[in-house]
Amino acid sequence: MSAPRHVSHDEVVIDMLKADPEMANVYLASALEEADLPGGQFTLVAALRHIAEAQGHCQTGAP
Repeated sequence: MSAPRHVSHDEVVIDMLKADPEMANVYLASALEEADLPGGQFTLVAALRHIAEAQGHCQTGAP
């Protein structure tokens, strides 16, 4: 019996964005609202990266 494959949070978010491209609008709007909060800039950059990867504009090299 093999162990279940670990799926990262990034992979799950990217897969969700691929399955529902309209979700990118809501996801980005939410990240923009949080940009001025502590840790918000990290959240915004992560959201931009997730959206770009889901749309095929970049690859992070995640397994």
